[in-house]
Amino acid sequence: MDILIKILFFFILIIKNDTINLESKYDCWGYEENCQFNSSFSFNKIKCKKNILNEDKNLFFKQGDFGYIIPHISSLKTICDSGNQYDGSFLQCSDHLRYCTGKNIFFDLKSLDLKTTKRYKEDIIHNGEVGGNCKRKFDRNLLKKRCDQKGYLQSWGHELEHFENYNNFEINNDNCDVIFEKPTIIIKLDASVNMYHHFCDFLNLYASQHINKTFNLDVEILWWDTSVQGYVDEIFGDVWKSFSYHKPKELINYRGKKLCFKNVLFPLLARQLMGLFYNTPIINGCSGTGLFNSFNQYLIERLNISQYGPKLNKLRVTFLSRSTNYRKILNVDKVS
Repeated sequence: MDILIKILFFFILIIKNDTINLESKYDCWGYEENCQFNSSFSFNKIKCKKNILNEDKNLFFKQGDFGYIIPHISSLKTICDSGNQYDGSFLQCSDHLRYCTGKNIFFDLKSLDLKTTKRYKEDIIHNGEVGGNCKRKFDRNLLKKRCDQKGYLQSWGHELEHFENYNNFEINNDNCDVIFEKPTIIIKLDASVNMYHHFCDFLNLYASQHINKTFNLDVEILWWDTSVQGYVDEIFGDVWKSFSYHKPKELINYRGKKLCFKNVLFPLLARQLMGLFYNTPIINGCSGTGLFNSFNQYLIERLNISQYGPKLNKLRVTFLSRSTNYRKILNVDKVS
């Protein structure tokens, strides 16, 4: 009986960690097909001034809430398909290659040179260094068309533009130096020392999990950072524990290796044009989003953060100090 209880608890834990709960009083998050906005999680989270029309509230939802991810879902198209759902390759992406998922594909890092690399280097993948088995379908024209926004932390264009079909490719020890067996999140990152910029990474990753419809913690995370020094995340590094049980891996440690991924996610990035949380055009008159609210609860639950208080007659102040000449507070030493 004890063994059965342990097994049951184990499966409950797996199910819990693979999903996030939507309260029963809501029909949907807001991005699902046939989801009515007025019955979604976000509807009552958005607060607008009295003179704001419902159309404007809906626009706000599309600009900075769960509505933002709807076009990324609807624009998903297949670029590569082997026709074999078990061992074959697959790649699908949204418009501008902002979000992609793949199966059984590879990256060859032979062009990642320690002598010439630097942070945010965009030309480390060349012809013949990324691809998969696309026997049934390889839409080269679609790939080329969607490589139209390749700016700094905007899309996966630089990494996927040279994607090719290799009919004989399969994941094995002969073709791969390193095989990522678990589902893997590959992510390019903004500055880790800045809370605002780094949380652009985290929020977009959270939104990408909704697109992918999985919140599994048993995943690998690969930081696609090209600096020789690696990506240092001392201040906010604990946040990664809300996305994975496993410590993130660093690209620079695999230089010269051919990496193969059985299941891979390329999430929305921090600095998309007209993006989410950064460069976001927001209509005036509304504030608060269901996306931010659910992300907040997601972090609190997954990081096991306890709230003690608020304490009566106590005021909690968070003080942010900047070091640049034009932002530095002159008497910071007196108030810290």
